[in-house]
Amino acid sequence: MELVKIGVVVNTHGLRGTFKVKSFTDFKDERYKTGNILYINFKGENIKVTVTKFRTQKGIELLDVEEFKHINEIEKFKGSELFISTEYVHDLEDDEFYFTELIGMDVYNDEFVGTCIDVMEVPQGEMLVIKREGTKNALVPFQKEFVEEVNKKENKIIIKDWEGLLWG
Repeated sequence: MELVKIGVVVNTHGLRGTFKVKSFTDFKDERYKTGNILYINFKGENIKVTVTKFRTQKGIELLDVEEFKHINEIEKFKGSELFISTEYVHDLEDDEFYFTELIGMDVYNDEFVGTCIDVMEVPQGEMLVIKREGTKNALVPFQKEFVEEVNKKENKIIIKDWEGLLWG
């Protein structure tokens, strides 16, 4: 079974086993719908859980699952990633994509730069982590000011050639 990362457990909320979640999906209502099966990756093992409730409260995303009902059962999951099976992921338009699709794409400006090996979440947004040959990885903000095009058909990302963006 193939899985897609949709978030990470950042903390607990209350005593009844509620997860605080940092979500990486634009389809929160769909992904965290009551009855959906999610997987918590804990120490390399995917633990299957069933969503019973999802809500946003004061900008914080809260998730309850059937399998855990007390804070003592879920504290160990802080920092664990949340996944959903690709069978529940719908197809997107040509100009839309999941961040997991960016991983493995070649990155170009006027010439080949490297390969996208990760999309990192930071408070300011998302950063492309680009593995470059013979030097350290580059971080490029995933914003229209820096990324010109994502071409799924050609499996490449074209970034703008900003002075200092890659080597500054």
